[in-house]
Formats: sequence, structure tokens, C-alpha cells
Amino acid sequence: MHLHTQLYSACSFIDAEALIGRAVKAGLDGVVITEHHYQWRVFDLELLRDRSPHPGFIVLPGFEYTTTQGDILVYGLSDSEVHKFKMGRSPEDAVKAAKDLGAVVIAAHPTRAGMGFDDRIFSLPLDAIEIRSGNMKEHEQRLALKIARDGQFRTVAASDAHNIRDVGKYYTEFDYPVQTIADFVEAINQGKFRHS
Repeated sequence: MHLHTQLYSACSFIDAEALIGRAVKAGLDGVVITEHHYQWRVFDLELLRDRSPHPGFIVLPGFEYTTTQGDILVYGLSDSEVHKFKMGRSPEDAVKAAKDLGAVVIAAHPTRAGMGFDDRIFSLPLDAIEIRSGNMKEHEQRLALKIARDGQFRTVAASDAHNIRDVGKYYTEFDYPVQTIADFVEAINQGKFRHS
């Protein structure tokens, strides 16, 4: 539920065409591609899936937004709504704007050195925070878990993969089948998930 491809995220080395095969090999049933400040169109995700030898694999869109203090993962917005998210918003403004549009918002790697949130994280109406990520060191993961407990946040795990070998390193399981982004949003809203 948090990974990037080289097609739309300059920091990634993942070839989108190889992503699904690697995800299947890692034992995943689906992925959410969360490029930096870009959300894949559903049509393009369908083409990607249909070109793979795994046509039933679930590929959903989301995006990662860099606020002035920490990154957030946003799920459930239309393409036109995503384009409204211009650079430079505060975490309070970005989270409120996304939630007002019906999205779910998760704090990405909230304790990662140089990219984390300050104490304002406790006042944000987040749907969850990432406590395990391929881009968080062990002590950062422990601190994220403490923040989740102190702030009574739900927790998720995600690979935040930028290299193909990291796809599926950490993952979140859902309590019922998620076929669409609407299913994903509903499951997050209902807390019907657990992480590895």
C-alpha cells in the first residue's frame, strides 16, 4: 500500500512492468502504487495489469504528498481532486483537504530521520500511521509504534519499495477482499486490517 515506480517517481528503480510479477512472488494479492505527487489513472493501472501474466492481480491508485512537515499517503481521490494538491501545504491543511474530499490519510514513515513529523502529528485526524516500512530503521519503527500507542492511531506496515527486491518486505492484510479503491477506503475507515 506504499510503493513507487520509476515511471513517475524519480527516486524509484522499480520497472512498473516487473512490479506485478515480483508482488505475486512475494505472496501479495494486490498493491497500491503511491507515486510522489502523482496518482496513476485507473485506466493505466488496468493496462498495466492486463499486460502482466497475472490479470486478476489487484493494482490500485494512491499518492504520497510531502507536506511542510512529513509525508502523507492519500487514498480515494479522483484524478481531478489529486491535481488540487499543490506543493507546500502544512500537514494540517493537507490532511483536512484530503479528508474533506472523502479520502483516507496515513502518515508515511512518520519518524524517518529528516522526513518525520513534529508533535503536531498527535492533533492530525489521521486514519493510521506507518509503523513498519522498508525505509525506516528499527529505532524509527519503535518510535512510530510508541507514537501510535500514545496517539491511539491505527497502524499499518508497507514496503515503501523503491527497489524491486523490497516489494512485499512489509505489508498490511485486510479482513475481507479488497477489489477497488472504494473497498480499500472502506476497510481503512472500518479498521478491518492488520499488519505483518
